[in-house]
Amino acid sequence: MSDRLFIGIFPCGIAYADRHREKHGDYARLAFLPYDTLQLEVEQDCPADLRTLIEADAASIQSRRGDLFQISSCAQTVTLGGQQ
Repeated sequence: MSDRLFIGIFPCGIAYADRHREKHGDYARLAFLPYDTLQLEVEQDCPADLRTLIEADAASIQSRRGDLFQISSCAQTVTLGGQQ
């Protein structure tokens, strides 16, 4: 993966951001993958090279629909694709 791409595990989904650009004092958001729908939401200004990496990572998560996914260091989990 590119060192430019930040992937964050958050309570509602996985956030993808650009470490080389800022928006509102934080890394520029590129995409978001909600755990409940597993439908990738890509920002319009997402660079093509990072979009390819994001889509590949998201596809690996989407392929695990129905599995438990750990979202915290204290073993909290969510069911991927719980809302179908």
